[in-house]
Amino acid sequence: MLSIKAYEALALLAFSATLLISRRLRHDVVGVITALALVALGLVSPLQALSNLSSVAVVVLASAMIIAGVVADSGVLDVLGDRIASRVTSGLLVIVIVLLISLFSSGFMSDVALTLMFMPLIYSVASRVRRPASRYLMLLSYAAILGGRYTIIGTSSNIVLEGLWTQRFGRPLGIFSTLPVGLAAALAGLGVAIALVPLLVRGSAKGTASLEMVGKHEILIEADVEEGSEVVGLNIRQAEEKLGARIRLLRGALSIYSRRTIRAGDRLILSVERDRLPVIMSVKGLRTGLGQGPFYELLVTGSSAVVGNTIYEVNMRLRDVKVVGVATRNSLRSIRSYALAPGDIVLVEGDEKAVAQAADAYRLTPLTTTPVKSLNVRAAASGLLGLSVALAASAAGLNMALSFLAGALLAVIPQPGSLRKVYSYVDWSAIVFIGTYLSMGEALVSSGLGSAMSFMASSPLLLMLAGVVLANLVGNVASAIILGPLAISSPHPLTAVIALSMAVSSTFITPFSHPANLVVYSAGGYTPSDFAKAGVPVALTVIVVTALMLHLF
Repeated sequence: MLSIKAYEALALLAFSATLLISRRLRHDVVGVITALALVALGLVSPLQALSNLSSVAVVVLASAMIIAGVVADSGVLDVLGDRIASRVTSGLLVIVIVLLISLFSSGFMSDVALTLMFMPLIYSVASRVRRPASRYLMLLSYAAILGGRYTIIGTSSNIVLEGLWTQRFGRPLGIFSTLPVGLAAALAGLGVAIALVPLLVRGSAKGTASLEMVGKHEILIEADVEEGSEVVGLNIRQAEEKLGARIRLLRGALSIYSRRTIRAGDRLILSVERDRLPVIMSVKGLRTGLGQGPFYELLVTGSSAVVGNTIYEVNMRLRDVKVVGVATRNSLRSIRSYALAPGDIVLVEGDEKAVAQAADAYRLTPLTTTPVKSLNVRAAASGLLGLSVALAASAAGLNMALSFLAGALLAVIPQPGSLRKVYSYVDWSAIVFIGTYLSMGEALVSSGLGSAMSFMASSPLLLMLAGVVLANLVGNVASAIILGPLAISSPHPLTAVIALSMAVSSTFITPFSHPANLVVYSAGGYTPSDFAKAGVPVALTVIVVTALMLHLF
């Protein structure tokens, strides 16, 4: 019979799971509420709850995010994708190659970043083969999600499971402990997805866009001229040459037509090519309102919820994302008072996950990051060096947390720009959630509730089925924290942990179960039933291949 503590743990588990499923609160807020409730009920001690914030899982995940951010910012994958598209004549072959690059890269990089990075290429290729982009966008998110499972650092859930393993057995799992099973499951799942998604899922032409619709465009931004600015005293033509941008409108004491020189206090509306934005931001005495980024371009389609709203109104509705510019063929007097229309492109600034959620909520189509990256060889070298050192040190048996901290340090020190952006590379909401919600897993064990659920631990198949269902409802991290202690207590813990790792990473069935799915959800004009139809066969393939591989090895 269950104890009172077990019932309290069960009630709190149900409460927190309901909050996660409902999406009424951010997951990090749910984690903090859960940890505080566990401490108040005496299910975990305050020291236990606080120690989880500095656990191996938290340190490794934050360090891996920093390394992946440096590599992504270097532009090495952007350049690789562009070169493949220019040299391979078959459009469908380009898509397959891009999907494979995304799959293998996601073992070390953010799934969301990869999806955003390759979306413009998918649009371009879809236009070339005269097919709707919605046939391939879901494949891109699936490839990124599938690939992360073949390394311990490829997904947040794998890092959580590795931390639980180290805590229980006093030794790490190893970076590539899931490689044979994970790679087989990923490749098989991608093969099924490539075969079935174009047949089962059509998406919506209304919610999609191709690069033909967008064409070559410039971004309109506002810039205030301050005292001592480099453009003060210049005439319009001289200022345009200095900035490398066209001045669409000059608002000050006198009109642009009666006064040809620029003075302090003027407000300029500049028409800027994307790759010139860093130059504009660096001009002394020119205040643009652009922050440190990252920047993304979102296309306003006919179905977008922001159509008819001014940019000021849109910014009031958005929380963690800010519209800082717009590309439009329509005339305007100011950026903030401009009412958005279908076909406009907004330049937004914010964290990639916040941008993905905003794009989904307001039915905006992500296009690409701005400015378009050129290859930064130094950043690519330092990022790859940091990753190599972290992997080598972990493989040699050194503490994984210290190994990845050292790798992150090596990745950012040679790059002053990376040092300034190091905090933006980390998804702090995910870090807080993992650090606080780990206490829920500890409470399940200490209360005795885990013993009552131990029947699943002896059956990898039951564990996988439970993991897939739970992950598609509450997310991969929460499901790993909830079911991880059961896998660790299994008679065959390594088999159970690998099985659970494959299951909780199979977030294909619902669009809200993974941020990469949200990125393509609106862009492809998909419905939840589209994800269910395509995701179930892919998830079942992963389960079957995992079971076969575990049986063979």
